[in-house]
Amino acid sequence: MPITKAEAQGVTRAFVRDYPGALELAYKFREDAAELYGPRAAEVPADMKGGYVPKETLHAGRAYRGRVDVPLQNVESASDLLMTLRHEVLGHYGANTFAPGEKRALLDGLAAARNEPTLKPLWDDVNRRYAGQSLDVRAEEVFALHCEGIEPSQHQVADQVQQRGQQSFTETCIARVRPMQADDLHNIVCMVAQGLRDRSRTQQNFPQFNELFRRDENMEPKKPFHEVVAEKLIEQLKAGTAPWQKPWEPGEPNAYLPMNPTTGKRYKGINAIHLMAQGRSDARWMTYKQAAAVGAQVRKGEKGTPVQYWKFSEEQDKLDDSGRPVLDAKGQPVKETVMLERPRVFFATVFNGEQIDGLPPLQPKKEQTWNAVERAEHILKASGATITHAAGDRAFYRPSTDSITLPERGQFPSSDRYYATALHELGHWTGHASRLDRDLAHPFGSEGYAKEELRAEIASMIVGDELGIGHDPGQHAAYVGSWIKALQDEPLEVFRAAADAEKIHDYVLAFEQKQVQEQDQQQSQAQDEAVAQALAVDIAEVLDNPDVSFSHYQAFQGDTLEDALRSRGLETVGSITGTDPEQFYAVAHDRLSPVFGIDPSHTDTDNAYLERKGLAQEFANMAEQLHLAQQLQQHGEQIVSSIDAEARWSDGQRIFAFHDQDGEPHQVRSLDELNNYAPDQLMALPALTQQQAAVADQEANMTPPTIDQAAALLAAHPADAVQGIEQAAAARRQLAAGEIDGQAFADATRQHLGVELPPDWSGELRIVGVAEQDGQTVDAAQAGIEPQAFQVYARKADAQFGEDAFAFVAGTRTEGQAEALAERLHLVDALGTDNQHERAAKLARVQEERVRRDPNATEEDISAAKEARKTAEASAMLNDSDAQRRAAELERQERDRQQAQPQAEKPERQYINVPYKEKDEAKSLGARWDRQQQSWYVPPGTDAAPFAKWAQGAATAAVEPRSAQPAPEAQGEAQKPAQQAQQARQYLAVPYEQRNAAKAAGALWDKAAKSWYVGPRADAAKLERWKPENVQAQQGPAMTPREEFAEAMRSAGLFTGSNAQGDHPIMDGKRHRVPVEGGKKGALDGFYVGHLDGHPAGRIINNKTGTDITWKSKGYALSDQEKAKLQAEAAEKLAQRAVEQDKAQEATAQRVGRQMADLVPIEQPTPYLQAKGIQAQAGVMTDREGQKTYIPAFDAEGKQWTMQYIQEDGTKRFAKDSKKEGCFHPVGGMDALAAAPALVISEGYATAAQVAEAVGHATVAAFDSGNLEAVAKALHAKFPDKPVIIAGDDDRHLVMTHGNNPGREKAEAAAQAVGGKAIFPIFAPAENTYPRDLPAITPDSFKTHLRAEQRLADAAAGKVELAGDEAAKLKASMLSGAQIAALSTMKQHTDFNDLAHKSELGIEGVKRQIGAAISQVQRDEQQHQEQKHVEKKQQQIEQRPRRAARIG
Repeated sequence: MPITKAEAQGVTRAFVRDYPGALELAYKFREDAAELYGPRAAEVPADMKGGYVPKETLHAGRAYRGRVDVPLQNVESASDLLMTLRHEVLGHYGANTFAPGEKRALLDGLAAARNEPTLKPLWDDVNRRYAGQSLDVRAEEVFALHCEGIEPSQHQVADQVQQRGQQSFTETCIARVRPMQADDLHNIVCMVAQGLRDRSRTQQNFPQFNELFRRDENMEPKKPFHEVVAEKLIEQLKAGTAPWQKPWEPGEPNAYLPMNPTTGKRYKGINAIHLMAQGRSDARWMTYKQAAAVGAQVRKGEKGTPVQYWKFSEEQDKLDDSGRPVLDAKGQPVKETVMLERPRVFFATVFNGEQIDGLPPLQPKKEQTWNAVERAEHILKASGATITHAAGDRAFYRPSTDSITLPERGQFPSSDRYYATALHELGHWTGHASRLDRDLAHPFGSEGYAKEELRAEIASMIVGDELGIGHDPGQHAAYVGSWIKALQDEPLEVFRAAADAEKIHDYVLAFEQKQVQEQDQQQSQAQDEAVAQALAVDIAEVLDNPDVSFSHYQAFQGDTLEDALRSRGLETVGSITGTDPEQFYAVAHDRLSPVFGIDPSHTDTDNAYLERKGLAQEFANMAEQLHLAQQLQQHGEQIVSSIDAEARWSDGQRIFAFHDQDGEPHQVRSLDELNNYAPDQLMALPALTQQQAAVADQEANMTPPTIDQAAALLAAHPADAVQGIEQAAAARRQLAAGEIDGQAFADATRQHLGVELPPDWSGELRIVGVAEQDGQTVDAAQAGIEPQAFQVYARKADAQFGEDAFAFVAGTRTEGQAEALAERLHLVDALGTDNQHERAAKLARVQEERVRRDPNATEEDISAAKEARKTAEASAMLNDSDAQRRAAELERQERDRQQAQPQAEKPERQYINVPYKEKDEAKSLGARWDRQQQSWYVPPGTDAAPFAKWAQGAATAAVEPRSAQPAPEAQGEAQKPAQQAQQARQYLAVPYEQRNAAKAAGALWDKAAKSWYVGPRADAAKLERWKPENVQAQQGPAMTPREEFAEAMRSAGLFTGSNAQGDHPIMDGKRHRVPVEGGKKGALDGFYVGHLDGHPAGRIINNKTGTDITWKSKGYALSDQEKAKLQAEAAEKLAQRAVEQDKAQEATAQRVGRQMADLVPIEQPTPYLQAKGIQAQAGVMTDREGQKTYIPAFDAEGKQWTMQYIQEDGTKRFAKDSKKEGCFHPVGGMDALAAAPALVISEGYATAAQVAEAVGHATVAAFDSGNLEAVAKALHAKFPDKPVIIAGDDDRHLVMTHGNNPGREKAEAAAQAVGGKAIFPIFAPAENTYPRDLPAITPDSFKTHLRAEQRLADAAAGKVELAGDEAAKLKASMLSGAQIAALSTMKQHTDFNDLAHKSELGIEGVKRQIGAAISQVQRDEQQHQEQKHVEKKQQQIEQRPRRAARIG
């Protein structure tokens, strides 16, 4: 019997409770297809159970992303409908939660695997049911068909589901390193389902109905990256247009090879070849995110070009012999770089400058200080290569004599052609066995000879571009046929050739490094001399400065301060500050110490200390000004137009403005400030040498990288947050200097940041996800549940034993909010650090964390941020003498300890059985990996207790035969010969890049252990360096086949681990049964069989869900950190949505503007105005019936963007697709607002109108508390001289029920943002206060009340049954009637409209309170102006010439 509509709606409600992301869709239930589709019903299958329509649907006034249609007559039961919902929502809608490029990859991966045994049954079913449909349609149906068996219990652990799903998606759909299997499809489906469950996934792909990426039936799936590149190059080779076949004329260096303008680096290897093959004339390539970061936009419809990156190393914590992390002098773990034996690949999508709008035009390259011919000649000489010249036209390198032969110079048409040819042959010369050791033993005309020629030709192209000497490929056309054949036979050959060409380039260019270093030294010396000359200014320039007075100084050693300086040889500014811009203040501090009779290390805050500090700062400031003037005079460039100014700003040049008032240069800090000056007031300072750029623009003891990085990091935060960060950082510096105490610091952080930091905060923060369990707040990770909120904790540096080392700082609803708060606090820590090097290191750590959190960051971005952090930390360490001293002391203690240890025999190792999944846990406890035994072990001296669960023979052991060997002496004679052979192998730690050298020395690869070992005929001496004891850092073990199989079992919902039947999985080739997730107690609904012979394989069946997986071992593992970079297209879609939103908002503005013509002014109060007790004000409209209230909203320039509609019952809404942020309604009109003495801003219209009646002038309605700050900022910018008053709501009742007061908090934040004042209504006693004689109400007790109330209501409606005395307990847990009444009273007294009409104080109370606030603000403003006048007058008096006193 078909399911009823009521039953279908009940099933759907339960489904969307499990998958809240399904609320984005509408659900349409009809009796049959005819009711659903009318005349088009014949176009759908007669037995169709459901259909997904992927287009926006409007229902009950709400817009949905799509719709699911269900003909009820074809649905037999609730389980039948549930399967249909999974198919349509998890399957079809879930497939559209991938970005377009990701979905393309998903369908290609499914299509490529259609003949795989594990997926063939699904494909056969779909091919039968959807015969005649395109390959894409059928691939998506395979995906949806698998979704029918998915249940929430199969993807409960979100992190593991995401990791497994992303790994399978990357390997089978993106990198395509292997075909997709059924367990991969299951992992991907579970990832999508969990995303709809926790609402982390939403629609990103918006196909038209029945236009789902359709393509020709026999079109093959997307090919792997290397095949795509090779095929394109083969086509270009045939046409003579391959990148290295194009001739380049001599000219600018670095003009042709593709480069990334964000990083300033060129693309290398195959990426460079692939990008050049695209035929673009602009050399700039960048990701979508990088373009957006500089204000540019990838044009709609443009397709990106993929590039790939290989990771050959990674950072790990360095461990000591006991397996514990080695700490540096500051207590931080020491990192070491591990070369990977199994490198990892990452992909990114980049766009050319021609595809991007808004990029500045290409700037000419910096002029070289030597010409290309000189550089080339120097390289040839520095190489030491034997070069002879002979008659004829042949140029060649002869390996047998290791010499180059060239034609006479006069035979070349130009010197550029000569050096291009010479450097080409030098490329061959690098292949000698004593250099890069390439295979050169091939005769002319052979395939091997052509391959070597390909390497040299690509290298010539790169070197020619680097030097600017051009590239002439005409001499090597004979090799084209061999190159084409090589690429057809082996597409990866061009990858190897490009990589070798880069090595040739690096080897050749290294010969000019000595010349570059010498020139840098000459430039540095010249720069030092220029700075010294600029600072040769008499000290009187500082001492006689009218803006600074030193008359109160008294601690100096001499008759006068000037005498005290000159008597010690300090005659000029430079003699006090030195000539190193980075050290102006530090040198002045040291050299001025004798003047005040103190040691440089003197830190007592007495007069001598303070006077030395002040004088050193003044001399450092003067030195910086003189240095800047010298730079501007020597290197400054006059700006000729506004366009020139903006282009230089975009290029990152520093721009200085010269004020008419003082004629001194002031650096421009923002684009808005830049636009305030005429071009003739501006001068640009382009980037100088690396050394000069690093010391330019010093400010307040900050090096420029610190300033720039701090500004960039702060720019991501709102202006008010930046102000709070800077003020809190100033308080931290004051605390460190002893100028304030700990309580003052805590008060300052609470005032400026809204949170309180402990005075002894170490700078470390911790974010903890929490959840409510059994009425208690617990650590979600420890409890194994999803976090409901996140808390931020700060480490206390002075915590005593037994005291909690972390202090609670704040709680947030989302992890993103917690991370944003943590970043602000880390910025406070960084900017609150006086030491410039330490500050730079802390800022670099903040930047690295931000990049790592960014889902759009490429591996290149992360690597660059990491290197910048490491460089900054190294600089901080080198400049921290205390840290160096402590490090030396630690090294000495460790050396003494090792020498004192008795030279006893090496203790035996205690081996343990650690499953792959638990390796990180064991490693963190100190376990080490024994490559020879292929097992983890407990290092000598380490407590074995924490490793008990992994002890040999323990019931929880779950490892492979490779790690189940106890120890060599425990091996039994029953061991199989194959196992004995493996056990006897000497394993090696060979990095991937060195594999060929190891192989040549006799190393062999063990497929089972995934490691190289010493072969029977190996040269042991050559392999010595790869023995594990000689390799400091090694990659951890790969996942074993058994561990892979266990992962597959868990993904299918089968039990793994120990039970009465054994330790599962048991890899013996026999059948085994185990419980499944969600199965009945005692039932064994899971079946598996697995074996390790040959290529490990097996089968997994879940009889409860119907999952049937045929499994094969992958043979390798990916790290937990590896994630595919797939967000470029998602970012593009977001940018497109922003453009569409702007268009929609503009259209709405025009629509509501036209709507105003149909409205009429209010003559009689509407129902809403009557309910609020306010009179009609000009500008508010109504319909012709006079029932609804229409309130137009404008921006600060008077443009109407939206309209608030208020129904008769008080229901409010805004125009659809309208802009509300920053828009407001001026009660009385814009002209009246301009004439008002102050800007009084309220939340709602009723409050604003009530205040306007009370004060007698125009006010502003911002519509809600969240819009207060935006409106205040916009109006303050429009009327900067008007004081601002925020008439906020005081939601005291919400503090008790929800823990916060949004009305007061938002009003105070808005006032602080514009330097205004926030006021709140003061009610009569008991009107807005909670009675003291009633029990307190807390957020927890209020939640308990609501839950009990809902439970009792459900029982009354017959939805649930209450057991025993449950009803009495529920009622006892509820709030009393008196408590509810008190809350209701408080809720009715929150704003100034309530004060006028619901309070005993009435309208007179509003007039008194608002009037007093406005009067006080006006008085404060008048006093402020008077104080400024007095200060100005006093300054004028101090600047008059002083007369000598008359002595009578």
